[in-house]
Amino acid sequence: MSEPSELRIHRRAEVRRTALDEHSWVELVEGFVRVPSEEFAGVLADTAWGQTEVLRYDQYVPEQRLSAGLRSDSRPLLRQTDLHLQATYRVPFEGVAAIQYRTGGDFQGLHSDRAMRWLDDTRVAIVVLGQRRPFVLRPRGNWTASLAERLPAGEHPDDVVLMPGEGDLLVMGGACQRDWLHGVPAFDTPNTRISLTWRWARRVGRPDTNPGYYDGRQYGDAPRKPGSRTRRSAS
Repeated sequence: MSEPSELRIHRRAEVRRTALDEHSWVELVEGFVRVPSEEFAGVLADTAWGQTEVLRYDQYVPEQRLSAGLRSDSRPLLRQTDLHLQATYRVPFEGVAAIQYRTGGDFQGLHSDRAMRWLDDTRVAIVVLGQRRPFVLRPRGNWTASLAERLPAGEHPDDVVLMPGEGDLLVMGGACQRDWLHGVPAFDTPNTRISLTWRWARRVGRPDTNPGYYDGRQYGDAPRKPGSRTRRSAS
């Protein structure tokens, strides 16, 4: 039975799951958005993008990307994705955080979404519009080594590299935010990438309250936190 033409998503698109370890996994749903170029243009044009500045020592430093918070009922794509995620995973997701990587020079360092605090069982779902770029996952233990031993995202032998874009859906689950890092490294392209992110965390275990500097809490897509400020984009 074919899906109604007004649907903006493919509800039955194939899901490919990769087990990262005993407790963590990532899923990739290629072609999740039905007309990704149209949705990309709409989100890019209609969103009030801003640039977050993060306090580093004694000065604010701009992040290399733009961001915005969106209402899930502001676009049919967001509303339908929200309903699909809640029906599929049977949990109440929170969203939607939008991130714009203007060109390949914009990036997101390796981090985990520790702002959710409870990290033992989480879901982080990302609809990726526009340019395909590497999305890198790395076991946390390989990030806590000495600075001299750290390798750029995508270059460690234990890194898992996916290439979402053009309307794909990526979902990280289980203990992925506790035991793994993820990021979007710089990439050789002049084209723009947009990510739309939903989150959920089961409040079990011990909440995370004291992330280290290199855990990248400053890279999260959660609402602005103390020690940061957001300026409206000039574009």
